Amino acid sequence: MNFSDEQFRGLEEELKITEKSKAQLKSRILQNVDKRKKRNFKPYRWITAAICMLLIITSPFYSKTMAKIVEKILPISINSSYSNGQDNPDINEQLFELVEKEGYTVNSVGTTLSPYTIEISLILKDSTLKQAKDDLEPKVRNLLYDNGYDEFKLKVSEAPEIPETHSDGEINRLFDNAREIVKNVFTSYGYAEEADYELAGLKSTNILILDMPDHIQESTDIISDIKKEIEAQNLPIKDIEVNTFNLEHRRQDERWGTIATDIYDSMEGKSTYQLTGLSYIVKKGHTYVDIKTDFEKQPSEEVRSYIEVKIQEYLSLQETKEQIQNDKYTIQFLLKNGETFLTIQN
Repeated sequence: MNFSDEQFRGLEEELKITEKSKAQLKSRILQNVDKRKKRNFKPYRWITAAICMLLIITSPFYSKTMAKIVEKILPISINSSYSNGQDNPDINEQLFELVEKEGYTVNSVGTTLSPYTIEISLILKDSTLKQAKDDLEPKVRNLLYDNGYDEFKLKVSEAPEIPETHSDGEINRLFDNAREIVKNVFTSYGYAEEADYELAGLKSTNILILDMPDHIQESTDIISDIKKEIEAQNLPIKDIEVNTFNLEHRRQDERWGTIATDIYDSMEGKSTYQLTGLSYIVKKGHTYVDIKTDFEKQPSEEVRSYIEVKIQEYLSLQETKEQIQNDKYTIQFLLKNGETFLTIQN
């Protein structure tokens, strides 16, 4: 997905490991892949019609004109990442479970855009890559078609063996120790909530990057205590670089990253919506989400109305409202030329 410069402001650091990134590294691969010829076989159509009819009939935003949509569009089901996720696993989770059920060891399942590609990386033991492809591809495609994905490319690959070097292990242990020191010191000053955020990073393996919330009055004392603890543990950290940030801005930034992704994920890989990219940014407490499409001209009123209905339903979920709080937001769908064809805001 294409995020703004501000969203990637932390990428200039040579190394910054987070718990979240460790998990994501295991579960998702983001890389470019070559184009392949698109299949036209779509066995999911009868399921699409049934699901779409059920969604429209039960929708609290139902309108009579929405009945026209059933035969024209693929259904949208926006699953909230703020729920437990057990009732509505996303497509990557479903694929992961399918492949493991077939007896294969999954290294990762992930997606890339332009073209929308689903990549499954396997750790092969008793079979060749060709055997795995022949076995898995028909089953994976059926699952995708059954879920309304009619515009995707599939790549099944073997995960390369990347043994952890001695230096990698040393760096990971150093980071874990430094992170624990930072968390404990912040907590000791009464900032346990702030300590739950990833405030520590490493640069050049021996410089601690410390993110300091700008509302904290005892920042000098906290930095001093962190230095003392580093020395007491004899860690090979030579210096501390401090970056201040607004915690409320970061909280809003993070929750809208999740909300925007939930919305985007529900429509990607489905030809009705022609999505090509996502960006979001928080400015002065207002969140702006831009969803880019490949439409040359605005889609039909029925499609636009249906998109808005499903997004409003998602935004009205209790777990979503709890995250939005009092945030002001503007969600825009853009044509290929950048013009807006749908706006949802509060």
